[in-house]
Amino acid sequence: MKRVVAGVIGIAAGAAMLVGCSDDKGAQDPGTGTESSVAADAQVSTGQKTEVKVDGADLAGLDLNSVTCVKQGGKINVASGAIGGQQGLGIVMTDEATPVVESLGMVVDGNALAVTNTMGAEVGSAEVSVDGDTYTVTGEATGADISNPMAGMITKPFTVTVSCS
Repeated sequence: MKRVVAGVIGIAAGAAMLVGCSDDKGAQDPGTGTESSVAADAQVSTGQKTEVKVDGADLAGLDLNSVTCVKQGGKINVASGAIGGQQGLGIVMTDEATPVVESLGMVVDGNALAVTNTMGAEVGSAEVSVDGDTYTVTGEATGADISNPMAGMITKPFTVTVSCS
């Protein structure tokens, strides 16, 4: 049972990271060879007013300047660049008056932590508050130690504040 739960958390964290870091480049129009306007409506912000705290302390090793926020297609994607393969962040939430976190994945001290509510599997919890173009996501992420998934589940409180215009 622990393997199944650890697997679900790993998949959720990986999916959040991939979606948050995906390439939104438009497809090439075969007739003209030019890029289509698929990503023309995307709004991108980087590094402004970004703060990531886990267990009340700054997430050491995360370059806050690498954190980007992209609004497109009714979603808000927040992701960090890879910093030595250690700490990382990926969040997908709805772009509505009261946003809802669909998935969150982060790597903290070698632990893959996640929040998700997909296919009936609820892991962790997250709430979003909005003040202008600043989004604050708070909650508890649950996960397993990447190096020892059989060690049991861990839960850590987190706060992510990011500007997304």
